Amino acid sequence: MTAVLVLVERDGASVRKPTLELLTIARRLGEPVAVVCGPAEPALTEVLARYGATAVYACTAAELDEHGAGPKAEVLAEVVRQTAPAAVLITSGAEGKEIAARIAVGLGSGIITDAVDVQPGSDGPVATQSVFAGSWTVQSQVRRGTPVLTVRPNAARPEPVDTPTEPAVEQVAVVFSDAARGARVVSRRPKAKTGRPDITDAAIVVTGGRGVGSAEAFTLIEALADATRTIVAINKDPKAPIFQIADFGVVGDLHAILPALINEIEKRKG
Repeated sequence: MTAVLVLVERDGASVRKPTLELLTIARRLGEPVAVVCGPAEPALTEVLARYGATAVYACTAAELDEHGAGPKAEVLAEVVRQTAPAAVLITSGAEGKEIAARIAVGLGSGIITDAVDVQPGSDGPVATQSVFAGSWTVQSQVRRGTPVLTVRPNAARPEPVDTPTEPAVEQVAVVFSDAARGARVVSRRPKAKTGRPDITDAAIVVTGGRGVGSAEAFTLIEALADATRTIVAINKDPKAPIFQIADFGVVGDLHAILPALINEIEKRKG
């Protein structure tokens, strides 16, 4: 089977959920091959294998930590040259789309961003995109070069394979261009932990607007996020568009409704 490259994203020592989603999608298209910008420790390789990776390409060059997306793009481009894959899958996000754009330009390939689904097609992968604020769904294919696709988180449910195989790990050596080293990382600050999933990984997002009234009042929104997995819209306007997509709609003042709703949910949860 033809390789399908997946750029691995990490959160410390663990693999981020969107990467597991990409490996699941890659199995539809060919043979998943993981690309790791950093060391491929046995624990990391084991997780990648569990979700279908049959090979792992890793690069531990210092430039990957010292610079921005440029070196990662050149590592991935080098693996593309070595493996001639059917597609390259990258998680959509600020860095992911920059890496994808750099690869596509460097290889002379087409690019599709923000796919919400990817399926095999007779002429290559078919990407589904939700466009114009979700009012249209379109399907697209890359017609030139190696398809480079960025896929939104939660586009697929991560599914482990029944019988993982131990992937071969190959080190990648890259001579980085001056352009890849053009931006330098001068400082890093760990992201504060909130105990909740990152917004890009979350399957459900609970939000509030100006009607909440103050920053302090968002504690009610946070309490609701901890208590319910159902879309409940609360708005004083009975014709508000949010009611068209909500599971339940309540017309009224959220400051009166939310405390009662949270209390009832907690009572039913026992």
